[in-house]
This record gives sequence, structure tokens and C-alpha cells, in this order.
Amino acid sequence: MPKRALPDRQTSARGVALRRQGAEAQRAPLYRRIADSIAKDIQTGRFQVGDILPTELEWAETLAVSRGSVRQAMQVLSDWGMVDRARKTGTRVVGAEPVAGYSQRLGSLRDTLGFAGDTVMRLDDIRDVADPHERGLADLTSATGYWLQLTGTRHLPADGRICTWTRVFINGAQAGIRPHLRSEMASIYEVIEQVYGLRVSQLRQKMTAIGLPTYAAKALGLRPGLPVIEVQAWLYADSGALVEFVRSIHNPALYSMEFTAQSQAA
Repeated sequence: MPKRALPDRQTSARGVALRRQGAEAQRAPLYRRIADSIAKDIQTGRFQVGDILPTELEWAETLAVSRGSVRQAMQVLSDWGMVDRARKTGTRVVGAEPVAGYSQRLGSLRDTLGFAGDTVMRLDDIRDVADPHERGLADLTSATGYWLQLTGTRHLPADGRICTWTRVFINGAQAGIRPHLRSEMASIYEVIEQVYGLRVSQLRQKMTAIGLPTYAAKALGLRPGLPVIEVQAWLYADSGALVEFVRSIHNPALYSMEFTAQSQAA
């Protein structure tokens, strides 16, 4: 019979540290830090393969965080192939190390935006551009006449491998986030929300199979022309104004998408 683990005092103290980290700007989301912490416990042997982890409620009470944050953390661990979640038996440890790759769930707006919080973006270039020559912005204009352009790569949380080349365009009206940008970040849109008091409430995405461009091939370490997934995303505020446009090119060996749809009750 699998051993059922319980939180301890050391875990409780760590919860205080996690919350203190949350006050620091531009850190990874709380649920991601919880997932990293539990993953470390699994990797160091505190929780063994086959063990049943504490319940969401137990984690929430011990770490003094919300059950929602714990639930998101467990979903991340499930995506990494480290735990298996079942309604009756609980959350079981099934792997001592994260599996390669990233699977993005698209069941809600925050799920879709979650890729930014679950991976690390390393910024290679920051500049202002008046005419970005970007097809996703062909019919759009910036409030100031220029866009803040960010170019970089996203890395897997488990081993740091590059999974995505990405370019982000910020409406000039929100270009004041520049002083808040760092060489390594999670999500850009969350910085905009914090600095300007906005809320991203609408997302439009377009996915296309393309031949890998040379500029992205170099960053991803792949052969130019290889079939890859390109995702364009437009993020809008409550007012309907475009806040951010993102074009990402994913390594198909390290990235996948999972859609969930549910019919409306009559």
C-alpha cells in the first residue's frame, strides 16, 4: 500500500519563504514556485515514487496559500510527469524527475496564458520600432506610433533547454514597463497588468505550421526549413485595446498543445 505523506514544520517554514518571494517583482507565479519546491522534495527523496502526496487542503493550510495555487502547482507537476492525480486515490508520485517537453493546456484564458508563467523567457534584444513589418500587426497601430519590441527564447523549467523562439510587441502606451524588464522573466503581460493596473481579459490565437526561419533556427539549434509550430497571440485589455502581440515558434519535439472543450447546458 502506498505511503501517505504529510507536510511537516520545515514545509510550513518554507511556505513563509514562498509568500515573501511573492512580494518581489517579476518572480515566477506563486503556483510555479510551489511546484518547484515540491518537485525538489521529490528529487531529493523526501517523497518517493509511489507515495501519496498531502491533499490540496493540507498543502494550503501548511503553506498558508490558497487551494487554487496548490491546484495549479499540482497541474504543473502532472504536466512534468512527476505525479498522477486521481479523484479517489489522491495525488501519487510517479516520477522522480521531470519528463522532457512542455504540454500546454488550453481549457481557459489563464490556461492559455499559463505557458508564459510556466517557462522562463530570456530576453536577447529590446528596442523601439515604428514599423515592425510584422504581419500580425498589419492592420493595427500603436497609440504612440511605435512599439516596444522584445526578442528572446523560452526555456523548459526542468532542464533549461530552449523550446521556443519568441518576439513580443508592446503597445507604446505601455512601453513604460521597460525599467521593470529583466534578462530572465516569466510573463510580460503580468508586468503590464501590475504597472498599469490593467487586466488581460481577451486572447486571440492563431496556430500555423511553417518552415523554420533561419533567424529562429539558430536560436533553437534546429535545421532551417524544418516543420514547426508558429503561434500568434493578441492580448486585449477590458477596454478592448491591444496590450501585447506575441509571435512564437516552437520546437515540435519539446512542445505540444492540449485542447479541452465542454458543451453548454441547454
